[in-house]
Order: sequence, then structure tokens, then C-alpha cells
Amino acid sequence: MDTEIIKTVLIKECHTLFTNRRDFPLNGELYDAVTVVEDDNWRRIRNILSPSFTSGRLKEMFGIMKKHSSTLIKHLQKTAEQGGTVDLKGVFGPYSMDVIASTAFSVDIDSLNNPDDPFVTNAKKLQFNFENPVFIIGALLPFTMPLLEKMNFSFFPDSVTKFFYAAVQKIKAERMINQHKSRVDFLQLMMDSQKSDQSDKGKETHKGLTDHEILSQAMTFIFAGYETSSSTLTFFFYNIATNPEAMKKLQQEVDRTFPNRVTLKQLSQNIYA
Repeated sequence: MDTEIIKTVLIKECHTLFTNRRDFPLNGELYDAVTVVEDDNWRRIRNILSPSFTSGRLKEMFGIMKKHSSTLIKHLQKTAEQGGTVDLKGVFGPYSMDVIASTAFSVDIDSLNNPDDPFVTNAKKLQFNFENPVFIIGALLPFTMPLLEKMNFSFFPDSVTKFFYAAVQKIKAERMINQHKSRVDFLQLMMDSQKSDQSDKGKETHKGLTDHEILSQAMTFIFAGYETSSSTLTFFFYNIATNPEAMKKLQQEVDRTFPNRVTLKQLSQNIYA
């Protein structure tokens, strides 16, 4: 029953009854992100972004994920051989950022070996903080939210949004000059929608994304993927480490499913994992 309800909300009736189910004030520069906009704007942006998450796109990104996973394993092995302890969140945070930067923007920052990389340090500042003065005021005095919004207060640090906006704008500008047609990442998909809209002027088509909308979706992709992925991986490995029976069962299935190398097809056959 629960799975059917989830399918109805997220798939079957996603474009009709549930388009305006969120009300997040104090978004700052993310006012036109897909998580915030409503009605036709939400449908338009969602339709443009949806192809990024098809099975075909995942296959194209699988090799990139394997590359960064290999770097992660080598890093953990080196630490284990030296008899050191591992800060899981400190490891999976950079790993998540490496995967996001590579698959979304084709940028190889190797933040696992360069923890002081600006991408990582700024991404850490995006983590939700209950001690944030803006959050405390909004929680204790919710009637002040409209006033705070008019005063341009935001849950997101201004320096962080400026950094990522500048970074994405730079990548986008370089691609416009060099015309990288072989790109298959998230940013290129949004840029292609913009080109398509410009070439189809006069025809009745779905409007492409504006420059600011592209930047907002890219920022949302970083914000939504970095913290959630690193926290999920950290919690998973903690649970595996504290449940040796489950770890043994998982290892047996992994060894059986992947006798040689990991493939996307075999990965989908992992029942226990």
C-alpha cells in the first residue's frame, strides 16, 4: 500500500495534484530552483531536468563513479595499513563532492586528496545548521519570515552561493566558447535546452532555462547531493561495522555477484545490497 501511494505522489500524479506541495521561504538566490518554483514553471524545469536521471544517463556516469570509488578505496586502504582511524563523514563528504562535480559538471577536483579545495570547504558551509540565527528566529518567531525575506535574509550563506554561482558561470562560459558537444552531464543538458529554445523561436515549444535558472538548478544539485549522499554512506558504513553478521552476508553476496569487476547490470542483481 505504501509503495503504491509513493508511486502515485512521485510519478502518476506528480504533474497534477502535488506541484505546489512545498513552501520554503528565505531561499535567497535559489528563488527559481526546481525545489521552490510552482505550477507551469515547475513543470517546465522538471521536464528539462528529468532526462538527467534516465537509465541511459546513469550508464554513462557509472564509469565516472567507479573511478572515484577506486580512489576512495585506495585512500581507505592506505589509512588501514598505517593503523589509523577513519573519519567516515570526512571521507564520504569529499567523495560525494568528487562524484557530483564530475557527473554534473565534468570537473575533476579530487577533493579526497585535496580536502582544502574551495568546492569542498564551501559545500561544508551548505550543511543545515540548527544554530543558524536565521533558522532560530524563523522557528521561534515564524511571523517574521515575510519580513526577513523582504530584507533578503537567506538560509544559505551569501558567500557560498556567490562562489558556486561564479564557478558554474565560469564552466558554462568556457563551454560556450569551446563548444564541447561530447558532454553528457547535468550542466550540458540544461545548456542544450537553452540552445534548443533559441533555435526554435517562433515555434510553440517548451521554454528553455534562463542563465539564472541554470545556475540555480546547478546549485540545488550540489546542495541536495552533497550532504544527503555523504550522510547516507556514513550511516550505512556505521551500521555495517556494528553488525558483523550483516557485513559478512553482504560480503558473500558481493563476492558472488562480482567475481571479476563491477558492472552496472550485475549491480542491479544484488538482492541483499
